Amino acid sequence: MTRLFRLFARLSGDNRASISIAAAFGMVMLIGAAALAVDVGSLHLDRRKLQGIADAAAMAAAAKPGEERAAAERIIAANCDCGIAIASLTRGSYIADAGVAAERRFTAGGASPNAVRIVLTREHPLFFGRILTEADSKTISASATGARRGYAAFSLGSRVAAVNGGVPNAILSALTGSQLNLSVMDYNALASADVDLLKFSDALRSEIGVEALTFGQTLDSQVTMPQMLSALAASADPAVAPLVEHMAARANATQLVPASAIDLGPRSSSVRVDAANPVRVNLLSLLRTMLILGSADRQVDLDLVGALPGGSQLKLALIVGEPPANSPLIAVTDDNQVVVRTAQVRLRLDAKISTPVAAIELPVLAELGSASARIASIDCGTNAPEAVKLAVTTSPASLAIGTVSDSDFRDMNRPLAPKKARVLKLPLASVDAQAELVMSDLAEKPVAFSRDNIVAGTVKTVSSTGLVAGATKSLADRMDLTGNVLGIGLNLNSLKSLVATTVGATAPLLDGVLQQVTGVLGLHVGQADARVNALRCGQAKLVG
Repeated sequence: MTRLFRLFARLSGDNRASISIAAAFGMVMLIGAAALAVDVGSLHLDRRKLQGIADAAAMAAAAKPGEERAAAERIIAANCDCGIAIASLTRGSYIADAGVAAERRFTAGGASPNAVRIVLTREHPLFFGRILTEADSKTISASATGARRGYAAFSLGSRVAAVNGGVPNAILSALTGSQLNLSVMDYNALASADVDLLKFSDALRSEIGVEALTFGQTLDSQVTMPQMLSALAASADPAVAPLVEHMAARANATQLVPASAIDLGPRSSSVRVDAANPVRVNLLSLLRTMLILGSADRQVDLDLVGALPGGSQLKLALIVGEPPANSPLIAVTDDNQVVVRTAQVRLRLDAKISTPVAAIELPVLAELGSASARIASIDCGTNAPEAVKLAVTTSPASLAIGTVSDSDFRDMNRPLAPKKARVLKLPLASVDAQAELVMSDLAEKPVAFSRDNIVAGTVKTVSSTGLVAGATKSLADRMDLTGNVLGIGLNLNSLKSLVATTVGATAPLLDGVLQQVTGVLGLHVGQADARVNALRCGQAKLVG
């Protein structure tokens, strides 16, 4: 045992070759440190560079529907000739919903893909690391998701149709609070012209002296009717600008907030007009929208003497309700939750129809609910047959022959409940009449617009399932007539026949008046006129 201890003591005191051993262990640590400093650092930098290229490639691919791979390859070639490969490129749909987990917002495929997820790989050479791993390189990868931010502008009640006669002139004169005396040619010019909403916003900004505001902030300002019309004239085509300026010079100084009817959405932050990407709307549609907004909840009374032949007379009472809160009539958006709605309207036509025997008085009531529309999908594909699809709903509309009190007619929050009207009154006899026609279609109907439709400003009409054409004629066909005879020898059946025949013959003329009135207002019985005013694709953003 003593000899063994002596051997260990001698070995522990022997320092020969200790440096070699320490150097061997130190070299391993040195190589490891070099690999950590050089290879890991280089690997991190290359991965960051690859991620940047992946981000750019994803946005480029998302902005070029149908050419995703070619767009990504161009970005890769422009940034690095270092063996980057596209491991996968997946088209899909991205939903920007904060209520959905970030990793689940992208879904591969879909009817109208609006996003691309790309994975890039490349071989990264190892230097000191190959001594430890016995591998010359390591595969690195990076993924990114780009979503295309396309937007569409859409509106309701923008039918481009010629209007004529004294009825439209009287209505627009009443809405502006003056006598306009526009000709048929003037109306046709307004109905066939378009105006850029951005140019209108820019002109309005100058008109009210708020040059520092964005277009969205400008539209959210309170302006007067003459200021709005002057801005509209400044942004309109020179051929029709004098007509609008003529209206501006005669309009009452009622106040309105244009943003109640126009929502510029992603263009709200704009401060300059983009001539290459206008948001064009029908001039007459925008004009009447602003006039209705300035006259909301006010009754317009018109005496249309001579509107009917044979010395007959027609009086019109019109009430336009406020547009629903947070629901514009014209919107720019890529969000299918944004809904545009028309305002609610009530009409009362009191017709006095002269006959050789007697004068028949016919009160016709109309209530038009607020039709609505939203964007169902946007397809930015080059040859997409349905570039924008709207979901349009025509709310209930009703027509009736009957009477209501003036207070009930003015109260937009109270439903109309017409009662029988005395249409014929003689010394010894009378005839009462009542009829009602309700058109209701509460289900959404898809309406598709191609790129050509959008460029051409095509308006598509959605009709309710109820009977729309010949509304007053339909009322005449279903009239419920009752009579009261106070004398002897009077033929009640002949009096009822006289009323039915007279009303039936006059109904088409009343339909014409009703069509003119609703045409000027851009609101139609049981119908909604939809238009996609602009489509812009190609703006991509990084979403993951």
